[in-house]
Amino acid sequence: MTSQPSACFAPPSLPLPPALPRRRSFVGWRTVPAALLAAGLMLWGTAAPSAHAATITATFSDLILGFRATGGSGADKNLEVDLGNVGQFYALPAQTHFTIAGFSASDLADVYEVLWNTRDDLFWGLAATTGSAQGTTINSTTIASKTLWGTRAQSTAGVQSTPWNRANAFSQQGPANAMATLYTGGLGSLNGKTSTTNSTQSAVLDSATAGSWSAQEGSNAAAFGSQMSKSLFEAGTNFSTLVGSYFVLDLYELQPGSGSGGYIGSFGLDSAGLLQFSNDPAFFAVSAVPEPSAWAALLGAVALGWAAFRRRARAVPAAMTR
Repeated sequence: MTSQPSACFAPPSLPLPPALPRRRSFVGWRTVPAALLAAGLMLWGTAAPSAHAATITATFSDLILGFRATGGSGADKNLEVDLGNVGQFYALPAQTHFTIAGFSASDLADVYEVLWNTRDDLFWGLAATTGSAQGTTINSTTIASKTLWGTRAQSTAGVQSTPWNRANAFSQQGPANAMATLYTGGLGSLNGKTSTTNSTQSAVLDSATAGSWSAQEGSNAAAFGSQMSKSLFEAGTNFSTLVGSYFVLDLYELQPGSGSGGYIGSFGLDSAGLLQFSNDPAFFAVSAVPEPSAWAALLGAVALGWAAFRRRARAVPAAMTR
């Protein structure tokens, strides 16, 4: 038989220590506050390069996106983005919308600080030209030399701006030469420059150097010395004073001649730095806000629906007890 210990030798009964809270060995996604997670992802996206630096190839008829600051941080720099040949925005199906993939909001934050979207002194526009020596072909259509492409801001998001007027070849030759130097011919021209690490299509240039956006756009009221007023050619970035979600620029083709330029499409920039294109100028319209009478009708309908639900909920238990 197996001997059992005598009761007199049993160890005294001691109280158990209080249970310690169980510690997690990891932090799950659901345990991270949403705001903290969003901030972390934003910082990660800004800090982590999504591309390697490359050499930019800019050629005539490429659409150039340019940013300039008239003061404050980044006033000595231009952020320029080669969006590729302007022909890609032609002859698209109706209601075409897409995000411009070659543009990175991280570059805006790097050059013009994180609060770029609250600045009154930061402006942007888009320009292209065939140059003054020869034309080009887009979708089997001949585009004459000295053709300009330029933007005009929508004063009300979703409402197309008034097209720029075309001018004769002599009048458009100077502006075409000014835009042509954005590509090549100046120390600050985009072709051959090293891109940022955020986008292989973007570069940061000295704004005082010939060939840069600021130098070629000029300090006069006319953008690139053209028939396009600089105050309407560009849009701002202060979203704290904006009604709506986008600053919108309409792009026009100005072949030498007379009459209005041709509408190509619209570019909308939001406060997160997302740049979108649409060939429908109404795409960026401000969402309609219901009138007070509409709100009253909506709230009345909700109240009636809730009352009906309560009556039905009370009726079901009463029927079950019968």
